[in-house]
Amino acid sequence: MAQQPETPPLPPRNEFIHNSALAGAIITPLAMLLPPRKADIRMFVLVGAFSLCTNQLAYEYTGQSIYARMGSRVGSIFDTGLPEGAKRTQQLLKEQREREAAKKASESEGKSRLKDIWMGGEGEDWKEKRAEEHKQSFREGKGMSDIIFDQIADVWSGNWRGKANKDDSTLAESQSEKKK
Repeated sequence: MAQQPETPPLPPRNEFIHNSALAGAIITPLAMLLPPRKADIRMFVLVGAFSLCTNQLAYEYTGQSIYARMGSRVGSIFDTGLPEGAKRTQQLLKEQREREAAKKASESEGKSRLKDIWMGGEGEDWKEKRAEEHKQSFREGKGMSDIIFDQIADVWSGNWRGKANKDDSTLAESQSEKKK
């Protein structure tokens, strides 16, 4: 005796959906035969309903829908791609490249952000500029405590971000001196 190949288990059946699909598969062709027999919206709705009903019945009886069968057959005809193992390897390589690129970008971005925060928005030559400012302050007769208080005042007022605010304040001071 020849053994029959094992068939996969059929999907669970909902009686209401099964009976509705069965009734629809019988009633919709009969409704298509009723007058007026022309290609209008009614005809397309009935054809669509018949297609869905027969698709559901085929799925319940065989475990695979008509649409899935057609998709696999058309896919096998036009499939000129790589085998599954090669596709998986290709996908893994692509994901690895994306992770490496994201890691490098986040590291460089993180380093630049960290450096910007650490430097407080200052450039690389901040030491020379600060030394020049201190010399100028000492020439004006200020002490170290005055310099510290000025720096704290700049930070407190929000002028520490850039030179634009300092330039504005020096411009205002020079204009007030001209008025005197």
